[in-house]
Amino acid sequence: MELAKRIEYIDALRGFAMILVIYFHIPSYCLGNAYIGFNDILEWVRMPLFFFISGFVFYKADRIWDSKTIVTILKKKFMIQIIPMAVFMTLFLILFDYMEPASFGSDKKGYWYTFVLFEYFFLYIVAEAIFNKDKTTKGEFFVFLSVLLISLSSFYYAKYYTRYSDELGHWKTFLGILSYVKFRHMIFFWFGTIVRRYFTRFIVITNNYYVIATIGCLFITMIIFPSVYHTTGFEYPAYTISGIASTILVLTFFRKNEQLFTKDKWLGKKLQFIGRRTLDIYLLHYFFLPYHCLQDFGAWLIHYDNKALEVIVILLLSLCIIVVSLMASNIIRLDPIMAHYLFGMKREKK
Repeated sequence: MELAKRIEYIDALRGFAMILVIYFHIPSYCLGNAYIGFNDILEWVRMPLFFFISGFVFYKADRIWDSKTIVTILKKKFMIQIIPMAVFMTLFLILFDYMEPASFGSDKKGYWYTFVLFEYFFLYIVAEAIFNKDKTTKGEFFVFLSVLLISLSSFYYAKYYTRYSDELGHWKTFLGILSYVKFRHMIFFWFGTIVRRYFTRFIVITNNYYVIATIGCLFITMIIFPSVYHTTGFEYPAYTISGIASTILVLTFFRKNEQLFTKDKWLGKKLQFIGRRTLDIYLLHYFFLPYHCLQDFGAWLIHYDNKALEVIVILLLSLCIIVVSLMASNIIRLDPIMAHYLFGMKREKK
């Protein structure tokens, strides 16, 4: 099913995913414990959801993978994903005195997401162009197989690469620059394209109460009994199944309650605005995180061990960071040239 216009609840969902990202960065960078405030559970949701949305909005049913289309898309994605990331990351490294080789490794001081997303676009386009030009079931299977192998190999590389650091030699540095350990999320990007392609069928399936209840039970089982798959070698299937399950649950909630997420509703309006400025927020928020100001408060919060309080504090701090980032974004966007090159805004034709 080709969806000709923007879906409001998808924009709102993207805004929700952005809040989850900042919600993780507050305890991770500022409070001294990355997994307070239920972040140990939300990590099963956050990145799968973000990459799913990227794949969902990227897919176009009528797209023909000829050389002109491929070059045009990659050029556009390079301008949106790589140029802004390079500018803001360089500025961040200079301002915070992080200009060292380690800063260009897998995490890139937090700026890995847009870099890796561009790599996903490239790999997915190559797989589609090679295996699925004619848009057949067989072609789709080979695209899936390619993505699965990339994701699977990255998952186990991330798990074992420190053990084989000496044997890897310069390959470890090269794969670090590529952020290869982050390729494990590509399976969720691919899942987004599949859901978009078969969206009508997806809606019918997820309208079934028993299907959603089963998926919910499956997800709960995964997060309650992590030791089971850690000790049985079931880690990658569990990682993939839990990410897909959580994505289906959150997407279905937003879809079935889409009246809450329209522009006419306060919540929908705010989430959609955040959703359409995710690039701005992602690139800017690292400059405003209170890195060295909340360590003592974080230690007290951890000692007090009140989940409700943790959620309230982290959420309020997250929203403050988002507001400040959006204010900075609005100032930068006053200049059309900066808005174009830093945030990918289309330039007005004269």
